[in-house]
Amino acid sequence: MEANVLIVEDEAKLVEILERTLSESFHVSVITTFEELAAQIDGSSIRFDLLVLDRMLHGKDSLNLIAPLKEKFPQVKVLVLSAINTPSEKAIALDLGADDYLSKPFAHEELLARLRVLAKRLPAELRFGNITLDMLERTAKVAEVDLQLATKEFLLLRAFLKTPGKVFPKTTLYEEVWQTSADVESNAIETTVNKLRRKLEEAGASASIKNSRNLGYWIEE
Repeated sequence: MEANVLIVEDEAKLVEILERTLSESFHVSVITTFEELAAQIDGSSIRFDLLVLDRMLHGKDSLNLIAPLKEKFPQVKVLVLSAINTPSEKAIALDLGADDYLSKPFAHEELLARLRVLAKRLPAELRFGNITLDMLERTAKVAEVDLQLATKEFLLLRAFLKTPGKVFPKTTLYEEVWQTSADVESNAIETTVNKLRRKLEEAGASASIKNSRNLGYWIEE
């Protein structure tokens, strides 16, 4: 499974290096402020599996956001980057819910290795109703019926099953599934949703994909 990594770092040069390095192994998104991360926790317009979190963001301690993040997204793995390198500070971060703590400066090879370890601890399956998604094998089932899904259909279903009932605007689906900004003239989302919806219905899924013209798409039983 190619995990989604959110980098939260306020040093522009380091952001550039991290984005280039991590993009070789993960899908990468970037934000640069404490306020943006707080907004992500509240609204979650970017979906992520792994969080690379700078400890100090323009003078604000990002450790204060780990508890609410973990409460809303307990499956997300958090790696803290910090120039504060003492056992007591590491213990504080881990007690607050961080999964790992790496001191600056660090070797990029070590960061990648630590993220790969955290990625292995991500849930291997997503379940909702009688739908099961195997994240490692990239396969899907409805009860015991195998679903033959194209790549975008699988990624779309994965997005829905991570947070059932959550409404996804088109812009969010373009970012998460197509890894691009929205093309307002494209019907790619409608086409992919219709194909996925039909496959779920034909297999007897207990959940279905709903949509509202002004809001977006979601899955519900």
